[in-house]
Amino acid sequence: MHARLALLFLGSSLIAACGSDETPPPTSPGTVILTGDAIPFSDGPDGRIEDAAVSILELPERSLVTKEDGTFSFNELKPGTEITLRMQAPGFAKIQTGTITIPATGATRVTFQAVTDLEYVGLALFTKVEPDPARCQMVTTVTRLGKSIYDVGAHGEDGVRVSVDPPLPKEVGPIYFNSEVRPDRTLVQTSDDGGVLFVNVSPGTYTLTGTKAGAVFTTLKMKCEAGWLVNASPPWGLQRLQ
Repeated sequence: MHARLALLFLGSSLIAACGSDETPPPTSPGTVILTGDAIPFSDGPDGRIEDAAVSILELPERSLVTKEDGTFSFNELKPGTEITLRMQAPGFAKIQTGTITIPATGATRVTFQAVTDLEYVGLALFTKVEPDPARCQMVTTVTRLGKSIYDVGAHGEDGVRVSVDPPLPKEVGPIYFNSEVRPDRTLVQTSDDGGVLFVNVSPGTYTLTGTKAGAVFTTLKMKCEAGWLVNASPPWGLQRLQ
């Protein structure tokens, strides 16, 4: 995946991993399973993060720790409900996914693209933005048809304009990443990196959309809460459908 994550910068709180089931039991009738991977920003797509604490924002009583291979699974989820995952691990900035409406078949390949504390600080300096602990940082990747974080190399869709509702001040974003995976305020649309960020966003719920002639993209919901880095990484970011 990419630097889209890179932009986020809030200080992270380190917590001890909370207990969880090794393998969720069979799901009850009418419920489904969500599975995914915790992937480090600097070691994708093959790297994984084990023993990271993962919880559900909307269901705070549901928590687990990632396995040795970085995988995690939540069962007993009802289709049509909203799920936002959060991850905290020693040495990493605390991170949150975009908000997913659970499909009738469940959800797979839900990913965290996590930056280390050191990377977080460095990226904050690089982007020349002072993180406000009372706000959040939001980032996603506009991804090419059929591509995701699991693919090697750039997988962004270029030439896409990203808008947000409710609207945000211009200085907040969108800020697009260039082909060198660096945020570039001179750009008015995505590069082939596909990364886009919004900095120091006021808490609230936002909907992101992508616009490009002849293309159709998913819409993306983000729940911005103070102190969190919200990164909707592929394939659950702004994904091209056709």
